[in-house]
Amino acid sequence: MTDTLTPPARPAGRKLQRRGEESRRKILDATLVLIAKRGLHGVTHRAIAAEAEVPLSLTTYFFSGLSDLIAQTFDHFVAVAANDNMEILHRLAMFLDGFPAEDLLQNPAIRLQVRNVVASQLANFIREQASVNSVGLAVELNFLSLYRLEAPIRAKVMAYRGSLVAGIAELARRMGSSQPETDASLVLAVIHRLQFECMNLPPPWPETLLEAEIGRMLTLVLRLPDAAPLHV
Repeated sequence: MTDTLTPPARPAGRKLQRRGEESRRKILDATLVLIAKRGLHGVTHRAIAAEAEVPLSLTTYFFSGLSDLIAQTFDHFVAVAANDNMEILHRLAMFLDGFPAEDLLQNPAIRLQVRNVVASQLANFIREQASVNSVGLAVELNFLSLYRLEAPIRAKVMAYRGSLVAGIAELARRMGSSQPETDASLVLAVIHRLQFECMNLPPPWPETLLEAEIGRMLTLVLRLPDAAPLHV
């Protein structure tokens, strides 16, 4: 009788693929954390491998180079961040749906009410992001504020910012803005500056920093009477 040796079972193809995807996801998540901690210029293959707790070789196995890794990390960030951004824009659009289009354009009391509610919701959104999504917010601000990005990554960042401007511009257009894209760009710039402030200040963040500044900005964008106070 001849003994036969049974070769050790190998993981099925799908299992190997799943493990590979898990490792790739760990690397992307670790890169996000490092960008939040050190900024883009502080990211290296070795630091990523240590943060992800994977072999250094995997950081080059899945990505053609550091630029490719950072570009895919940004795509990974956008896929996650888009939900939060779309949610707040959808919530504001649903709020506007509750008013006749003519009132949004011509009724002073309704326009003031819209200003107050939008200011409150944007302020709460900024607080929430700074409190529970500090890594994602730090990553976003890093990409948006860095002026020496490589061309392919810069194109991705500008497209991301453009999608945010487009969403805000649609709301501004419904409120009668004659320059909705410009107004939207100004609104987004103020939001990002306030997010930066909150990232560098301990909570709780005062209403004078958020509601007051957002309310003032919306007063100017919506061409409301200058003396109109903010009542949230």
